[in-house]
Amino acid sequence: MLKRKIFSIIMLCVAVPAVVFAGYFLAKGKQYYLVSLLVIFLSIFPFFYSLERKKLQTRELVITASVTAIAVASRAAFFYLPNIKPMCAVLVISAVVFGAEFGFVCGAISMLLSNFIYGQGMWTPFQMLAMGLTVFVITLIIRAFKIKNRFVAGIVSGIICTLLYGVIVDLCSVFMMVSDFNLKSILAVYSSGVPFNIMHGAATALIVAFFMPSITEKLQRIKIKYGIFNEKNQHSS
Repeated sequence: MLKRKIFSIIMLCVAVPAVVFAGYFLAKGKQYYLVSLLVIFLSIFPFFYSLERKKLQTRELVITASVTAIAVASRAAFFYLPNIKPMCAVLVISAVVFGAEFGFVCGAISMLLSNFIYGQGMWTPFQMLAMGLTVFVITLIIRAFKIKNRFVAGIVSGIICTLLYGVIVDLCSVFMMVSDFNLKSILAVYSSGVPFNIMHGAATALIVAFFMPSITEKLQRIKIKYGIFNEKNQHSS
């Protein structure tokens, strides 16, 4: 269990960011489709590894695809409301039930697919990394501290979403907008993104706080009924 978690953290928190930044600096942000595919591959690898010798069930793939589709639809539905998106909240609620690795995979793929609506570019790998890593970290914290109170879970989700997602995505903006890298220019870019990041985090916090109990209850029933992503079974096999 511990080895699996360490492996997942190294892959998702070290290898994936390394690929994203290498893709930007080595390919000048032009090979974003290739970088996106590499991000997906590295994201999926610990996800499958977490299943160990347990054979992956078709129903688990169906759940993964379904959650991803819902996340994409939730972002597309609020197309005209910048940064007021339920995507992160939808992914967090699902990942709390099915696992942090599950959340990273769905987060990265959802951002790639939804950008076929919003537009692809050098920002896509950064958004994939930001969404996947944000959901991953939030899920780890909620599970590790066994947070049951929906309002506390909402606050945690909102704060991390505001800070972590905002820092990573705004870093891409820094690379795109700043030619003379200095502290003043970098702070100017980050400060301009603060209102949008706060709106995104607030939306995530509210949705998690008000919808997490009812949705997780239904997802837990599905998980138990069909025996999917059952960590106990995985480690006993």
